[in-house]
Amino acid sequence: MKNIYKILIITLLVTGMVFAAIPLSNRTWIKVGSLQSPIDAWGAERAWDANRSWYEGLLWPAWYARTDNFVIDRQFVACRHFNAPDDYKSAKFSTSAGVSQIVPQVLEQTGLYPYCEITVDGRTQYVDDYLNGNYHTITESRADRVVTNVVRTGLGVTMTRKVHAFSQQYHDNYFIMEYIFENTGQTDDSGDIKRTADIEEFYFGRITRYATSSEVNYITNLRQNTWGAHQWVYHTPMIEDPDMPLYYSWMGQAQTADITMPYNNVGGPYLPAEGPISRARIRCPQFAGEGVIHVDKSWDDDSHDKSKARIAWYIGDGNPPEGSDQQAWGLLSNNYEGRAFFDVPQDVYAGHKVADRFPPYQVIKDKDAAGTNAFISFGPFTIPHGESVKVVLVQGVSGLSRRKATEVGKNWYRAYQGNVVDLELPPPPAYRDPDPIDPDASAMDLYKDLWVYTGKDSIIQTFLRARDNYNSGFGIPLPPPPPLTFTVLPQPDMVVLEWADNAETDPNFEGYRVYRAMLAPDSFYYPVFECSVTDDNITNTFADKGLLRGLNYYYYVVSYSVDPVLGRLESGRAYTQTTIPATLKKPPRDVTDDDRLISDIAKQYAAGEISDKDRIEAVLGMIRVVPNPYNIKNRKIAFGEGSDKDKLMFYNLPANCNIRIFTERGDLVDVIEHRTMEGMAPVADAAWNSATASRQVVKSGVYIAHIQVHEDIDEIETGLPLLFKGESTVKKFIIIR
Repeated sequence: MKNIYKILIITLLVTGMVFAAIPLSNRTWIKVGSLQSPIDAWGAERAWDANRSWYEGLLWPAWYARTDNFVIDRQFVACRHFNAPDDYKSAKFSTSAGVSQIVPQVLEQTGLYPYCEITVDGRTQYVDDYLNGNYHTITESRADRVVTNVVRTGLGVTMTRKVHAFSQQYHDNYFIMEYIFENTGQTDDSGDIKRTADIEEFYFGRITRYATSSEVNYITNLRQNTWGAHQWVYHTPMIEDPDMPLYYSWMGQAQTADITMPYNNVGGPYLPAEGPISRARIRCPQFAGEGVIHVDKSWDDDSHDKSKARIAWYIGDGNPPEGSDQQAWGLLSNNYEGRAFFDVPQDVYAGHKVADRFPPYQVIKDKDAAGTNAFISFGPFTIPHGESVKVVLVQGVSGLSRRKATEVGKNWYRAYQGNVVDLELPPPPAYRDPDPIDPDASAMDLYKDLWVYTGKDSIIQTFLRARDNYNSGFGIPLPPPPPLTFTVLPQPDMVVLEWADNAETDPNFEGYRVYRAMLAPDSFYYPVFECSVTDDNITNTFADKGLLRGLNYYYYVVSYSVDPVLGRLESGRAYTQTTIPATLKKPPRDVTDDDRLISDIAKQYAAGEISDKDRIEAVLGMIRVVPNPYNIKNRKIAFGEGSDKDKLMFYNLPANCNIRIFTERGDLVDVIEHRTMEGMAPVADAAWNSATASRQVVKSGVYIAHIQVHEDIDEIETGLPLLFKGESTVKKFIIIR
């Protein structure tokens, strides 16, 4: 294995001679599993996005909004005896690092499979896969995505970081990160070797803060946790010789100098004061962290030596500034400003018990109330020129599933209201000792917190799975490849789905399964179709019937195999999930409100038997605005409380018309251009999201819709004239907010 990595590094070094430095700001995204995150060119990550005023990164579960869990990595390398005895040298990885610190050379992502080409109702769904056409074969890597990041440092040590991500459902919530540190002697972008001496007493490490999760932006008095102010950190003290050194972080009870929460906020439960029970759930169940998979014993011994790892919890934002070489080395090898605590985990140090409302703030306030970080470093190493050492970590996020978080959140909500609720507690932990319990805790808080704390087992299980995966040479069983194309075709009374058959060449292919959600792409998905080799009914199309008019539907299709131990293994959801809504495409009606055939109306008009007024009233008089009135209190039973919560539908429209919406006093609010695409059947429905042309939600009031025919329309069956350009009708409707 060591020789393989030496060959890899030599190859990168040789090719690196011709690489030009790339901007620190270069970024790629891994978007292939339930964990999705950016990877930055400068060798580590900072989550703050100034354009959005948002911390983004480590989204889990990434299928839902506001599930970011990351704040920052403060990463360093350092050594001693660089140019003279007791001479120190360090490099700080940061978004503004000078060229004397780091010089990024490579940031490239490759994929095992491309994203599916998705088309919904004739519209192509755009997905930036960040691959730029770069793919690897399964013999080169079994990971769905591999990011390679090469950074030169002022020490003459080149860091090659490889991040491996998988879509298999038991392995899609972590990244395996390989760090190779090669003494190249290259300290800048020139590629010239500036130094050939050994690197002595070399350390690599970082201070990482999590914020689980960005849902706290929308919870009163919890916004400080957007930067991780209320996080607990648990770590395995190295003095206890853990089987796998690891740490994880989660949101604890909130408190600041100015704020004391009046309820148990662990997990971010939804309060009755915030809204109805339909919205209740545990909003922040995530546990995020890292585990140590492998550390080289030395440059000439690639056996695993976990004693090279140092793990702690670390208080606040203080860290050595760029160029503070001795302090950086001290940070990694010892304890900078006494901020790190190695021998006792933070929650144990604090005497924290389940549901005790004890805040992390009380532990850190006297030193730095900004928040608690995790600290990890590796060393010391001696690295001769041309040699390397390797460190392998897993970074992951886990916790309650969205369905379980919803169940627990609703039960806690009911109990908070004083209702009698059957609060079934979780089973004992499988991967750790049980947590101590506050004897004075209420039953509802104990129930909630014990379920939230099952996330500790989940994240440990995640780390162990990653270690097994790595140690097997990435030998986990893989599902068949995802379909290369997925087409969604809405019809008047069904939605027809079609997908490519490329997965059927996989020797382990067993079948397909289709999942569907209503109302929004981040709703719950349920299987609606399945076919299998065993049942001898393999097909590449499915007609989804029994759907409701006016509602949005979203889909994804997976291929699957059946593993004798793990059971069904599905190709990744991320490959085929639609984000463009599919709605039934109802054609114009063929019968008027008074039961006359539309074809007869056209015939009677052509024969001069009815007037223009009668014809227009018969055809345009069928138009309806639904719901009318629109009442915000009833939107759950109309089009739901998701992205369509403000939607109204115009039904029975002519194929091509303009809908101009006015206030009662005549102010133009919005214009809808309802058109039938060339070559497509005419559609009689159009949606409006109760917003002005500038996207401001309208107020309560009476509104007037002026519907005007855009072009001459002939009756389909007879071909006779039915409507003429400019003909119109008016409909009134009411909005109550």
